[in-house]
Amino acid sequence: MEDKSKYTTSKYNYFIDYKGRKLLFNAMAGTGFHMSEQEYTQLLPLLENINDFEQNHPDDFNRLVKLGYIIEADFDEIAYMKFKNRQLIFQDKAYRLTINPTLECNFNCWYCYESHPKGCMSKTTIRKIKNHIKYMIERERVPSLLLDWFGGEPLLYFYEVVYPIAMYAKNLCKKHKIPYSSQMTTNAFCIDEKMIPYLEEIQNNFFQITLDGDRERHNKIRNASGKPSYDIIMNNINLLCEKLDNAYITMRLNYDEKTLQSGNIYTILDDIKEENRKKITVNTQRVWQTYEKKEKIGKNQDLIDFIKAAQNKGFRVHSGGGISIGSFYTCYVSRYYHTEINYDGKVYKCTARTYTDDHVMGELMPNGAIHWNEKKLSKMYANPTFENALCIVCKYLPICSGPCPQNVLDTKGNMTTNLCRSNMLEYSFEEQIIDYHEYITKSKQELNQSSQKLE
Repeated sequence: MEDKSKYTTSKYNYFIDYKGRKLLFNAMAGTGFHMSEQEYTQLLPLLENINDFEQNHPDDFNRLVKLGYIIEADFDEIAYMKFKNRQLIFQDKAYRLTINPTLECNFNCWYCYESHPKGCMSKTTIRKIKNHIKYMIERERVPSLLLDWFGGEPLLYFYEVVYPIAMYAKNLCKKHKIPYSSQMTTNAFCIDEKMIPYLEEIQNNFFQITLDGDRERHNKIRNASGKPSYDIIMNNINLLCEKLDNAYITMRLNYDEKTLQSGNIYTILDDIKEENRKKITVNTQRVWQTYEKKEKIGKNQDLIDFIKAAQNKGFRVHSGGGISIGSFYTCYVSRYYHTEINYDGKVYKCTARTYTDDHVMGELMPNGAIHWNEKKLSKMYANPTFENALCIVCKYLPICSGPCPQNVLDTKGNMTTNLCRSNMLEYSFEEQIIDYHEYITKSKQELNQSSQKLE
């Protein structure tokens, strides 16, 4: 009787058609390489007989072990993902604090889920937020701080709210010798050249800026009381890339079928100067109200064509519902050490919900501590969101990591199997894996070239 091998193949090996070859990709390790169809045909029977493979082809066998395609038979990959999920969610204390200076906005996009009450953060709330930052640094001993500005449009009150809080946080982090950074989700309409030194001073180098299509379509949706905004926003994206040190921008395209089918949609890419494109990631996100009411959305060739065009013009692209390698959780809300404080001082976890009392997660106290609603927190954080019957057997689990924790919190009963992210995909996981593999390969090549120049 043949001895049982101490090795087996990973559950998360993918074999994907790639330019007339086969791309082998392991989702747990995030490693990929490609081979000819003939080599692939020869490899398959070897993987089915691990003992013979190890004995007769030790070099190839050991390479696949190193890359994660072959694993020890007693290695429980699902248990490992659960462990990494819990570890990253609770032990990673790098603190991300999202702050809404206001819910006001100078635009009135039809799909926005927020109401826009007038008013900005009061001096009392500003003081409480400063106390909270102090509390987290000096009492909770967080190892780093990221301020994440949201809204509304945060730049409407940049000098009154954003700048003073950010400077306080920056100086306090410097005093305690911990890393500090700042980022912002903005429509970029209010940016001008005189603001650049202030953004640089508070170290706000990362921006997410949204477009709604080409010039004509964007201006119909996103305007300031009728004033067109496309050219101003495009000019400011280029301005940030050129004038702000280490600027990096996620240029988000909110789309529906009409957006993608416009004959001028590709002008968005051409309006970014070629030398600035390496600083920009194009992020495609469907307007949520336009999801069709059916089980699966399906392949969207117009979207794929736009993504390929963006890649060919030097942009990195991240598509909605995109893959995540090595994170083992879905988004920033998954992390325990993330908090959002609204302009009125109310505490939330998720930015993609209305700021109503039913979504409040805690109370910000005058001394900076937060009294959390532990009943809500327990539903959100007690288990990995992928710990349900559908996710746990899914071959895409390591690159998806399960449903959004806020959706889990909002779902009544045991309905998490209805929250499958792949149902909304218009750009398949396999296509995204190819993009990821090509990006990593290109990055390694550029790094090697840079190293050779230094030698």
